Amino acid sequence: MKRGIAALALIMLVGVSLLASGYSNVASIFDLSPSARASGMGGAFVALADDASAAFYNPAGLGWVKQISLSSLFARQFDAVNYASLQFVLPYFGASVLYLDSGPIEASGETFNYTSGGGIVSTGFNIGPVGIGGRFKVYRATSPNDVTGWAFDPALLVVTDIVRVGLLVENAYSESIVFPSHSEDWTPLMRIGVGMTLAAGDGVGVNAAVEGAGLFSGSPRLCAGFETYVDGLAARAGYDGDGATFGLSVRFSSFQIDWAYITRDAFPDTHRVSLEFRF
Repeated sequence: MKRGIAALALIMLVGVSLLASGYSNVASIFDLSPSARASGMGGAFVALADDASAAFYNPAGLGWVKQISLSSLFARQFDAVNYASLQFVLPYFGASVLYLDSGPIEASGETFNYTSGGGIVSTGFNIGPVGIGGRFKVYRATSPNDVTGWAFDPALLVVTDIVRVGLLVENAYSESIVFPSHSEDWTPLMRIGVGMTLAAGDGVGVNAAVEGAGLFSGSPRLCAGFETYVDGLAARAGYDGDGATFGLSVRFSSFQIDWAYITRDAFPDTHRVSLEFRF
C-alpha cells in the first residue's frame, strides 16, 4: 500500500513538474537523465556534452564526437517506478529511447499502471569552435491514456581549450499532446550552462559546470557539478536544484560503468547505473 501511494504521488509529480523540479512539462520523461555520469554532476551537462549523452543534453556537441558508442541506463526511480534508456551515438548523429513504467499500482481499492516512452533523434555539427544542433523528440503514453506528441529543440555549443558554453531551447516547436478530454502544450524551456575542462596530463583532469535550467518557466533552478578523473577512474558531486548528487565511474578498455546517487527530501534516494561501450 505504501508503495502504491508513493508511486501515485511520484507519477502525479512527473506529470506536472518532474518530481518536484519546479516547472511544468507534460512530457517530463524527457527531463529524466539517461546518463549516470551527468546525473552524478547534478545534471549540469549542457555545456560539457562530451560523450554519448550529448544526443540528449546538447546535440550541438555531436560535432565533436569521434567514436561510435552505445549506452544504457536503468534506475528504480525513487523506489516507485522503473526508468530505462538506450542511446546510440556516432559522429554528427544520435538516437535515444526512454521508457518509464510504474508496474501495477494499488490505490483506493483499484489497480492501474502508468507507462510512457520517448524517442529522440539528434544531429549536430561544428564549424571551428561553434557547434549547432537539434533534437526531435516524440512522446508516447500507453497507460492510462494512449497519447502522442512531438517537439523540436535547437541547441548551441561553443568550445575553447578551457571554457565551454552551451544552450538548449526545449520545446521551441511542438505539437500539443491530445488527451481524451483535453490537450496539453509542451512548456517552452531553456537551459544555459558554462563548463570548464582542465587536463593536468594524459588521462588526468577536472571538469566543472554550472547551469540554469527551466529558464523562462517561472520556476528556474540552478544545477552545478564537479568531476575529477585519473586514468580509468572518476568521482563526481553536484546539486540538481532539488538535492545533492554523487557519482563514480570505472573505465576499462572500451567499456565504462557509471553510477550515480541522487538524494531527495520528499522521496527515497535513487541509484542510477549506466553502461557505455565505445567502438
